[in-house]
Amino acid sequence: MDDLLQDLIAYAIEKKASDIHFVVQNQKLQIKLRTQNDMLDVYQDIWQPAFFEYLKFISRMDLTSPYVPQSGQFKILFHNHEIFCRFSMLNNHNVQTGVIRMLNTMHAIELNALSLWKEDTNFFNTLVPLRQGLVISVGPTNSGKTTTLHAKTKKHKVVSLEDPIEIEDDSYLQLQINESMGFTYDVGIEQLLRHDPDIICIGETRNSYTAKMVLRASLTGHFVFTSIHAKDGKECIRRLEDLGVSKKDLASVCTAIISQRLYSRGDSKVCVYEIMDQKTLQYVLEHGRYPKEFKTLSKKITEGIEKGYIVDAQAKYDSLGFSG
Repeated sequence: MDDLLQDLIAYAIEKKASDIHFVVQNQKLQIKLRTQNDMLDVYQDIWQPAFFEYLKFISRMDLTSPYVPQSGQFKILFHNHEIFCRFSMLNNHNVQTGVIRMLNTMHAIELNALSLWKEDTNFFNTLVPLRQGLVISVGPTNSGKTTTLHAKTKKHKVVSLEDPIEIEDDSYLQLQINESMGFTYDVGIEQLLRHDPDIICIGETRNSYTAKMVLRASLTGHFVFTSIHAKDGKECIRRLEDLGVSKKDLASVCTAIISQRLYSRGDSKVCVYEIMDQKTLQYVLEHGRYPKEFKTLSKKITEGIEKGYIVDAQAKYDSLGFSG
């Protein structure tokens, strides 16, 4: 089974997939890969339903509760590099489904390598000396939010709360959320505020309590990084309002809202950023729209395509999919 897992991970990496999807039905195992552009069917007779049971076992799931939605994790050594995998499962009487999310823990990207746009890099560098505020990374799953957060939090006393730890970094303290043991984001944030870090990195703001604690940490002399699943900066503001954060509070503590997408550039990847600084944020809060001269995510994606930075078909679709 170990060899089968190695072979599947190797194939997924070869196809540049971020997730591996499984369906067990009628004693057959169907496999699909989520790549940057679409879902790729894996036509095979190598991996059988027993392999799905093996994934549950190595992920330390409760095999006595087969109909309860569960998630777990495991690590695999691939070409001398450790790949962190998160496995989640849903089940009913007729069908079992599962997803492996592959999280490469090889290294974190350097700050100056985050973007091909000089103005973006210059803005990121202005954040380094700051000691108080709030920076929010915005984007869907697999848009590079965690990578951006890690690259911007060097050379300080940093403590992070993550679920899971996606990029291992020995330069600061990383705490793994464990809800089954009672160590939730809510509990973790309360504990962090007692340890006087320069920077607090909250992997994701998911609910009203976490959003309010993130604001509280920003107001008490800490620099806080977090991420939110939203389309762009304007939608992030609406999401925060839904979570109980007022426009007044957001204007008083938020240093920047940085929306992003991750695209292919030949054999490498490139992040495209929409950077809403304090001045732009204040304008959007007052007027409900971006300033005319502001470079929205759509404009940056279009610019990246025109300059040849991006060769990803998804980018052309995204460039038309955002409101200005």
